Amino acid sequence: MEIVNKRIIITGAASGFGMYLTDYLKDKADKLYLIDINGDGLKRFSGSDKVISFVCDLTDYEATTKVVKEIYSREPETNILINNAGIIHSELLINFFNREDRRHSKQNWDKMLNVNLTSVFNCTVNVVDNMIRNKVKGIIINISSISANGNSGQSVYSAAKAGVNALTVAWSRELAMFGIRTAGIAPGFFDTTSTHSALKENIVKKIISEIPSKRLGQLEELAKGVEFLIDNEYFNGKILEIDGGLVLSNG
Repeated sequence: MEIVNKRIIITGAASGFGMYLTDYLKDKADKLYLIDINGDGLKRFSGSDKVISFVCDLTDYEATTKVVKEIYSREPETNILINNAGIIHSELLINFFNREDRRHSKQNWDKMLNVNLTSVFNCTVNVVDNMIRNKVKGIIINISSISANGNSGQSVYSAAKAGVNALTVAWSRELAMFGIRTAGIAPGFFDTTSTHSALKENIVKKIISEIPSKRLGQLEELAKGVEFLIDNEYFNGKILEIDGGLVLSNG
C-alpha cells in the first residue's frame, strides 16, 4: 500500500510531530486532511490545494463526528487515519513537595485521558464507520509511546497510551474482515519541544544516558516509521517501537 494517491487524515497536525509529518507526507500523498484544536497552527498549511485543515476539539464526540463526515463528503476514498493528537504529561501520583495537595490532580487525570485516549476513539469510530460505508480499505495508525509500558512519574500518560495499544490490537481483529489494518508506533524520547517542556533538562540528560543509541530520536526517523506501516500490508495489530533501544521497566 504505497502512499502515492492516498488520502490521509492526520490529527494533532498544528504542532510537533503532526506538523512535521504533514510536511513529510504532503508531497507524497494525494490529499491530507488535518484536524487540530489549534487553528493558528494549522494556518501554516493554508494555500495548498493538497492540504485541507479543520479546527476541532477531538475530545468532543459530536464535533468530531461532524468534521469526519465533512471529510468523507469531500473525499469518500479517504483511507488512512493517523491518530497523532496528544499531550505528554508528567505528574507524580503523590508529590511530597506540594504542601497544598500532594495527590495527583483528578482534573489532570480526566483531561489527559480525554486528550490521549478518548480522542483516539472519537476519531477512529467515525472514520472507520465511513470507510466501511464506502467500502474503503486502508489503515489506522495510532501514535502511542514507550511510556505505555509504565513510566515513573507519568501515571495518566502511561495509562492512556497503554489503552491506545490495547485498542490497536482489538481493532485489528475487528476490522481485518473489511480490509482495514490497525497498527501503532511507540516512540521513545524524541528531540521535540513537547519533550523538553514536559521534562526537566536533568531528566532528559539522564534518559539519554540510558538509551543505547545515546541520543534522542529525530522526527524524520519517526516519520519513516509511519511510512513503513503504510507500505507493509502484512503489519497488523502490532506496535512498532522506535526508541533507540531503550526499554522501560515496571520493576
